[in-house]
Amino acid sequence: MTINQLLAYFQYEFVLRGLFVGLLVAVLASGLGHFLVLKKMAYIGDGLSHVAYFSVAISITFFEQSLWINLLVATLASFTIQLLVQSNKGYSDTIIGGIATSAIALGTLIHATNPNANLSIESFLFGSLLLLRQTDVIVIIFLFLLISGLFIFFFEELMTMAFDRDFAKVNHLRPQWFEFILIVLTSWLVIVGIRAAGSLLMSSFLLFPTLIVMNFKFGFKQSFVYGLLIAMINFVVGFMISLWFDLPTGSTLVVTYAIVWTITVIVTSLKRNQHS
Repeated sequence: MTINQLLAYFQYEFVLRGLFVGLLVAVLASGLGHFLVLKKMAYIGDGLSHVAYFSVAISITFFEQSLWINLLVATLASFTIQLLVQSNKGYSDTIIGGIATSAIALGTLIHATNPNANLSIESFLFGSLLLLRQTDVIVIIFLFLLISGLFIFFFEELMTMAFDRDFAKVNHLRPQWFEFILIVLTSWLVIVGIRAAGSLLMSSFLLFPTLIVMNFKFGFKQSFVYGLLIAMINFVVGFMISLWFDLPTGSTLVVTYAIVWTITVIVTSLKRNQHS
């Protein structure tokens, strides 16, 4: 493929829509994931990715693929997960694992009861640019404004919650409300993101940027900003590679993340060994 042939893809609306939505999803996932990882709540993001598959199954089978039904189910699921985790803190990872596997199984069974379905739910496991619609563009813009506002006006509170929940509680910062808000916004982002990346891969968008920057021992704010930059660069590079070689976009993005993470782990480990 030549450069001109690659650029020719961008005459198609679905490619431009995929680039726009996917880039915003990657950036927002990096921002939310930074707090989830440092709060040791990353497993919730993985659980929500599987619950999103369940919500899509309900939507496709009974409501003609309604995005609003997906968001409603995801919201209810996020509250349920948070309540179960808070009431069973010693078994939170086990609870999330049970919910995640059950959601995949139930979603598949529900969709199997609809013999007239014209859209294969399996496509939501790994995502497809063809699944993105104009509604997704509107929702991702709304989420971008909402999540950006949260970061701009409550960044210090979120940072305090992530590092020391008890300190935040003593200072009347209501960390439980910020945790709920983070989880609900993450569930909404996952619903939009699985159309492009897939439910099995979406959690990687939440985890990898923070995993990569953690190797360099930056401060919290620096890590947050660098994570956003890594998400942007990785998405653009991965998106172009997927077009060039005609590969699934979601899988390509996760592989490029994994390669960058592996390189940073090796480089930082070698540097530490040299100084020891």
